[in-house]
Amino acid sequence: MDNNSFSKLDPPHEIQHDLKHSGPGIASFVISLVALVGYIVSFVFAGAMATSILNELGEITPDSSQAFLFLGTAVLILSALNVIGVVLGIIGISLRNRRKIFGIIGTIINGIIILVFMLLIATILVNAGAQ
Repeated sequence: MDNNSFSKLDPPHEIQHDLKHSGPGIASFVISLVALVGYIVSFVFAGAMATSILNELGEITPDSSQAFLFLGTAVLILSALNVIGVVLGIIGISLRNRRKIFGIIGTIINGIIILVFMLLIATILVNAGAQ
């Protein structure tokens, strides 16, 4: 038998380069990058605010509490963004006849960021309980 007879018996398959990328997968990937940059910027900004205030006075002041309030608010907003990114990534992975690479990468990055912050919070709580 030649190759043409096998291709007639097999069910038709989409050629991989003809498929479009999934929109939710792309959105998940973009959200993961935006959140990652947001975390870096917020930690650097809050750290710069806190160190400049602490270096001048040597004690915690109401101005330095603004830095910690900003950091807490930024982390909550970015964590919610990561959860949305995971949901969109799962939706992007589950779509048929679409490429899934952006959905997979976005889900992994968002999931790792959420996991790291959960481990960070657990470590802080364990250390606070030990003292």
